[in-house]
Amino acid sequence: MDSLSQVVLGAITFAVIKDKEIGKKSLVFGAVLGTIPDLDVLLNPFFDSIQQLSIHRAFSHSIFFSIILSLLFGKILSNKYKSSYISWVWACFLSLFTHPLLDICTTYGTRILYPLTKDFYSLDNVFVIDPLYTIWLLIACIMLWIMKKSNPNRQKVIKISLLLSTGYLLYGLAVNLYVKNIFIKQLEEKNISYEKIKIVPTPFNTILWEAIIKTKEGLYYSEYSLLDKNYPTHFHFEKNDIAFIEEKKKIEALQPFFNFTQGYELARKENGRMCIYGTKFGPISLENNKAEFFFPLVFKEDGTYYTENKEITNYGEIFSKLWKRIKGI
Repeated sequence: MDSLSQVVLGAITFAVIKDKEIGKKSLVFGAVLGTIPDLDVLLNPFFDSIQQLSIHRAFSHSIFFSIILSLLFGKILSNKYKSSYISWVWACFLSLFTHPLLDICTTYGTRILYPLTKDFYSLDNVFVIDPLYTIWLLIACIMLWIMKKSNPNRQKVIKISLLLSTGYLLYGLAVNLYVKNIFIKQLEEKNISYEKIKIVPTPFNTILWEAIIKTKEGLYYSEYSLLDKNYPTHFHFEKNDIAFIEEKKKIEALQPFFNFTQGYELARKENGRMCIYGTKFGPISLENNKAEFFFPLVFKEDGTYYTENKEITNYGEIFSKLWKRIKGI
């Protein structure tokens, strides 16, 4: 999730336990702890773009990392304030561990059980930036910062903000399952057999959803807005070069990429080059009978490869189309 969401979530969860004891200082401690897991990005300059996938959201987002740091910071803070060690450990753990728990809700996912497994886990119930999730926690942080420590309504503010923000995540999960069921029924009606299906939210909302459907021959892509008048009927198909993917999966250095894509890779030829996309986020556009994606892994004729960062300049056009599609057809 975005940095602001993690900061305010860390602050509020720490305050659940420690607001009565230290007041607004609990917001500061929680905000710092809620940020720590994402400090793994400071290692990015030392690795290439493929290796970075093996670093980000790995051990720093593991439950074991949260436990270790909770025990450490809990000891430091309990010594400083001369109060219960256990309560400080719990406050630290809540701020640290809710970070990867929130990241699990995004399509990027996280490796919460690392190093026991390197698998990414994702619920796909909220986009990585969603104001309707963050706003309640942000408002609560501002109110707590302004209110006096003696104000009896402080705990009420904390609980309401957590109820609304968590409720929004649960709503997103329910909608994801609802939309998934719609797509499954449509696939059955069209007699499209598939291996697996992934439903993901589009930027900044939980109204418009995209479907990524993996088959033996390739991948289908479709979208559905809760405001659509009819169920989805169009499924865009992209033929996949399965043999090429299987060949490249044997390259050890590419394992972080394939682990990250969670089985939703698309290999196709573009401008005389073979490209592999990780399509688990869905296409950025479905126009001219072709699905467009970000950041291809490009292979040269000599077998070498590199990631290509396509420069995007038409953000206004992209978001205009997104808004139009959200409103339904």
